[in-house]
Amino acid sequence: MRERQQYGRNDENNNSEFNAKRVKFSSSPTTKRVTLSDFTCIQDPHPFGVLPGGNQFFISDQSAQPSFSKSLLEQVLDDKLWQTVLSYCDAKSLGNAVQVSRYLYVAGHQSELWRDLVLRQCDATKIAITKVAKSWKDTYVLLFHTTTTQTLFVESRPMNIPGIYSDTIYQSHFCRSFAIPDAWLVRNDGQNENCTAQQQHREIPFVSVESISPQEFFSQYEETNQPVVIQGAANGKAVDCWNNWVYLQAHSSPTKTFRTTSGAAPLSGYFTLDAYRKYIEFEYLEESPLYLFDRNAFVGNEQWEDDFFPDFYRRCPYWDPSGQYGHDLLQHLGSRQRPDHTWLIAGPKRSGSVFHIDPNCTHAWNACIQGRKRWIFYPPGDPPPGVLPSLHGDEVALPLSVGEWIVQYWEEHMEQYRQRPVGSRPMECTTFPGDVIFVPHGWWHSVINLDDVNIAITHNYLSPSNLGNALKFFVEKQDHISGCRDRAESIKPEMIHDALVEALRTKEPKHLEKAMAQTEWTCRAWSSQSTNQPDKEQEDPTSEVKRKTIMEQTEPLASFTFSFL
Repeated sequence: MRERQQYGRNDENNNSEFNAKRVKFSSSPTTKRVTLSDFTCIQDPHPFGVLPGGNQFFISDQSAQPSFSKSLLEQVLDDKLWQTVLSYCDAKSLGNAVQVSRYLYVAGHQSELWRDLVLRQCDATKIAITKVAKSWKDTYVLLFHTTTTQTLFVESRPMNIPGIYSDTIYQSHFCRSFAIPDAWLVRNDGQNENCTAQQQHREIPFVSVESISPQEFFSQYEETNQPVVIQGAANGKAVDCWNNWVYLQAHSSPTKTFRTTSGAAPLSGYFTLDAYRKYIEFEYLEESPLYLFDRNAFVGNEQWEDDFFPDFYRRCPYWDPSGQYGHDLLQHLGSRQRPDHTWLIAGPKRSGSVFHIDPNCTHAWNACIQGRKRWIFYPPGDPPPGVLPSLHGDEVALPLSVGEWIVQYWEEHMEQYRQRPVGSRPMECTTFPGDVIFVPHGWWHSVINLDDVNIAITHNYLSPSNLGNALKFFVEKQDHISGCRDRAESIKPEMIHDALVEALRTKEPKHLEKAMAQTEWTCRAWSSQSTNQPDKEQEDPTSEVKRKTIMEQTEPLASFTFSFL
């Protein structure tokens, strides 16, 4: 076995006076941790009455006997294959299929099927989603089969269909309806006196914005590549006013559209703000809901920008691009030439991002404006359970949704707190409105939205602390560079390294000189010692040892998809 190496600071000994005075920990390791059973008390039954397959062996009601049509259909294809077949149907064919039998009525009304039809039709016709009904199926009809002269639009209502027992369909419902643990919803940042320093130092620390100086932020967190929550850093007009959609819409053009995405959706969707507000009020959202993730949200919305950034930079000068601390070195490429960097994020309860590493070897901050977010971190080079990066990290196999990861891997995730060396253990916290979390480069992280409406602002950046790794990344990992391929004015991946070096020679020569002197990776996310990399024997192209492909690694596992970091 390879020995696990620990990088960065020794938290037990590093500036203990600072830790004792200023740092609060997000939760106490001696407190009972959340278990899988905390997610299983789902709030709503399946909208069409589907039950898990095992329930059919315990029925007493004659009307709930297994559907005869489903039994016949299962002789042809199983549930998963039927859903695959239905995913190839156009809207008319799918509308006909749901009339064939009770089973196909249920299977053909899966939200994901109609969402994908809407997104594909919008993409083909180059239109945005400007109006929504109460479901994706009704939205399809409203967008593409009604006219402005029609005055009557009758929305469909789900019918309860007895006798449908399906683990496949029910699991999708469970993954979209899992209970949110009470422990995630309360702020618990008090330090437990019974915890040892070794236990505490793997929890994400909370620091008051008034109590941390730029020098302390750099030395304690950015340079050591450790996450931290800065409490109160985002307080201001945005936190005070953005809980009101009327306010947001009043300061945004009614025709402006916002990009939405999801790990399970085939395409991005573009909504007006009013349409997206109505979408997140759907009674039955899909397993992996679309969340707003827009790089152009502040373009033309000067009031939104003024609501947040001036106060934020005043409170956190270490994140002010115009300040004296060498922050955001990519800005020297030019605002339109640099890779994408700032996004507005919004989403409904249980939406969020599956595990990923932030792009382009960047750090990030994420400001919580409305709603609460649960963060789960794994250190660089130590992927979470169920997350399988490929040999060179250009693709990763992982569950489709945050709910699916919880269902399949939460118990294994809990084991990591006990089994892994201290420096490789996961870290968790909940951020509240006004909190800003620092996400260091190379860390795996997943985010789960906990409230009905959740809004955040995030920004990715380079600073002196990760510049050396970024320069190596721009040379050795050009296929992984993102945020600049779809804009004509942006600097293309193969040119970013030279363009950044040239700009920094004039703007930040001292930082450049130090970064250029770095010859090895200092972050395990991309180093050869990373646990997601093969052994040296496997790296040797002359070795007779057969290297496992990403498909072979995932064969024993279920419900995985591929995406790029």
